[in-house]
Amino acid sequence: MTPSRRRLAARVALGGALGTSARLLVDALVGSPWGTWDAGVAVANVTGAFFLGIIALYPFRRRHPHEVRAFAGTGVMGAYTTFSALNLAMVDGSPRPEAVLGLLVSIGGGCVAAWLGLRVGLSARRAVEAPGEVPGSVDPRDGEEDL
Repeated sequence: MTPSRRRLAARVALGGALGTSARLLVDALVGSPWGTWDAGVAVANVTGAFFLGIIALYPFRRRHPHEVRAFAGTGVMGAYTTFSALNLAMVDGSPRPEAVLGLLVSIGGGCVAAWLGLRVGLSARRAVEAPGEVPGSVDPRDGEEDL
């Protein structure tokens, strides 16, 4: 593993530790309001999708923006969100209505939240770039046509 790959892996691992801690906090705060439905999973997935959308297009003005995105996106948000818990709830016997609700909220709400996050990130990018400026440290993909 090259030094830059080791540094990137370390940033992702640190982000993962922070994301896992945040996820546990959300689970503790939200709990299970309806029977066996773990609403904390849905809250983490929807808010995580929103923040991941921002991270994807935010104009990080740093020397290594890809490392910042790896830390915050892959590390923090990758550990914070979980679709594996939803998948397990769906195949662990007959899916209960709570599991189906969790899946629908996570997928539907996550798509809307990710779209909103991309809009916020794109707005932030436009705010720091002068008209006609060639983006230096930001992702070269404008992304507007995808929104």
